[in-house]
Amino acid sequence: MFRVKISVATYEFDQDIRSALHSAMKIGAQGVQFDLRSQLRPADYGSTARRQLQNYLNERNLQPASAHFSLRSSLFENERLEQRLEAVRNAILFASQMKLRTLTIRLGRLPDLESEEAKQVIFPIMRDLVTHANHYGVTICVIPAGDSAETLLSFLNQIKTGPIAVDADLGSWVLSGRSPVKQLRELNQVIEHIDIRDAVRDVDGVGEEVPVGRGEIDWDEIAGLIEEMGYSGWLNVRRSTGNDKIGDSMRAIQYLRNLIPME
Repeated sequence: MFRVKISVATYEFDQDIRSALHSAMKIGAQGVQFDLRSQLRPADYGSTARRQLQNYLNERNLQPASAHFSLRSSLFENERLEQRLEAVRNAILFASQMKLRTLTIRLGRLPDLESEEAKQVIFPIMRDLVTHANHYGVTICVIPAGDSAETLLSFLNQIKTGPIAVDADLGSWVLSGRSPVKQLRELNQVIEHIDIRDAVRDVDGVGEEVPVGRGEIDWDEIAGLIEEMGYSGWLNVRRSTGNDKIGDSMRAIQYLRNLIPME
């Protein structure tokens, strides 16, 4: 029997925080993922506000599942780099205060890991952030941006200052032309968070996100593989496009519950 639980990315709902949490409860989520850049700004949440937010969660029987930190460009872009890194550090501290033990972040496409950029910029930055996250009991989960499983594993293996893992964004793999099943198999030992999204690509390689069950992903195979992996983390439903994000999220949750027997 599966031990996973279903969360939902409430920051995609385009609602104020109380309305978003109410929507998450109504559609059957057990937990929520917050965006600590666009939805909950650490600077706006002192100890009193954090307690109030926790009360909102408790009243709706929701768990704080994970945090996300959205970026408009690569984490490593030189312009405003220090301000960006400081914002990530603040998000890590806030995640810890809210008992959010996973922070997902999209780094951007990785360069040649033997390049000077990787050695002099990327690895030092990531080692510092992972050290900081480890201090606060938070695991950084990298969202793949089209990189191969081999490249991702090589990248993670060179960071030894604390735990670092992969957020398996299934729809993103489809959009980048990679097989979600193959990626899950090759990365299964380092996956600590799974984003439930579906997508399609046409013959020209142009793709778009679609509601879960209407895209290219073989969800029966994905469910079997998740069980085979012994995965016990969150399945995070995230609908980032469309005119009915909340309705599509609700149907995705129902789809998962019909597909996967859970405790």
